[in-house]
Amino acid sequence: MRTIRLKKGKPYLLTDVRSWGGKGDNLLKLSEVFNVPQGFIISADAYTDWIKECGLSAFLKSTLKGRDCERAYDAIREKFLSNRFSSGITSKLKEEFSRIKTPIAVRSSSVNEDGNKNSYAGQHESILGVTDFREFIDAIREVYASLFTPRAIEYRKTQGLSSDDSIAIVVQAMINPSVSGVAYSPSPNNLDEILIESTWGLCTSIVDGRTCDIYRVLDTITGNTIKDISSKKREMDVFNKRKKKVITTKVPFWNIKKSSLNKEQVLEVAKTIKSIERAYGCPMDMEFAYEGGIDTLYVLQARPLTTVSANERKIVLPNIPANRILARSKNIRNQGIFEGPVVVVRGVDHVNKSFDVDGDLVEMNKQFSDGYVLLAPEVPPQLEQYVTNARAIYATECGTTGHAAAIASEKGVIYLGRGISSVPNLLERVRSGDRIGVAVSKDEGLLYRL
Repeated sequence: MRTIRLKKGKPYLLTDVRSWGGKGDNLLKLSEVFNVPQGFIISADAYTDWIKECGLSAFLKSTLKGRDCERAYDAIREKFLSNRFSSGITSKLKEEFSRIKTPIAVRSSSVNEDGNKNSYAGQHESILGVTDFREFIDAIREVYASLFTPRAIEYRKTQGLSSDDSIAIVVQAMINPSVSGVAYSPSPNNLDEILIESTWGLCTSIVDGRTCDIYRVLDTITGNTIKDISSKKREMDVFNKRKKKVITTKVPFWNIKKSSLNKEQVLEVAKTIKSIERAYGCPMDMEFAYEGGIDTLYVLQARPLTTVSANERKIVLPNIPANRILARSKNIRNQGIFEGPVVVVRGVDHVNKSFDVDGDLVEMNKQFSDGYVLLAPEVPPQLEQYVTNARAIYATECGTTGHAAAIASEKGVIYLGRGISSVPNLLERVRSGDRIGVAVSKDEGLLYRL
């Protein structure tokens, strides 16, 4: 097992994705210049060596072959948590752990994620707010086991990737931000703008696909920006020190309609992601945070932005009568047209990880095997594994930087984020099985009745 420290100003000259994984390798590069939370990375060979030492290779092979994804993951997770690390590895981990004096985040960094072709967005676990060594050891094994979550297995299958993977671990001082978000440079559907989405609290709410503020920066010199400030930012994720875990709580009423980023912060985020784009020489995706009371921008991660094109496809929106249009949106990913049945998820309970569905979600996914439109307020990673046959998505409250939009884009699924609905209470008025259409061009998307 090897470790390497994340330290600002420390030169990192050679890319070594096989050792530090995609996320870890990018963070090592970023930490030379930008404010990256300090910590260290555990090499991917620590995982492969542990698997060999514990004799888990045959167990993994037989478990993945003989059971459905849910049962396989449960068995693997239980097995991983019951196996210990050697005394030598434990001693080295304790030494590194003792150097960080604040709660830490334990994050995945598989050797295949955060690359130019596959983001693995939301497929593996991150454990936040770890405060003691026993929790730390358990968190490492949890992240290792997350290589085999149902959504990770499904992702590898649909992307045509090998089931063989190894994973490094990024360990960082945890930032408990007042504001956080995601930035794209350039925006996937407009190469002349930078897209920023932000919210109060931890960025988990954005990557899970919850409502957020949206900013489109047209000029980083003048600060010319188009704003779409949501008045529905009613929830935020925060790390609760007493409970020692991330909880979902209410946004203070005075912040619900307020822009989560001020003008100066929007411009600082835009200039930072533009600098990273220039350094990498390709479109980039950045996760960022401002910690409460400290006006300092932290770069939490950055990776090549997959599925950005010059929009060579020329999709022309169909001429739909106004009385059949359900919604319009400029928050779009993937041009295309799909018409078919709809599956409606009326609500998402993030605390209990449950969904209010108009019908049986699993059965409808099978019934509409030729494809359907998924209509939902949000599309968290827990929902993705149940909607594998969706050909188009309209998320009524989401932006376009969350995990669901990224995965939809990689899979070629037409995606509409938050737009303007012409039908009050849209999620109540449309029923599963109704036939509707989704059409997305370079500039705009439509949701309409057939």
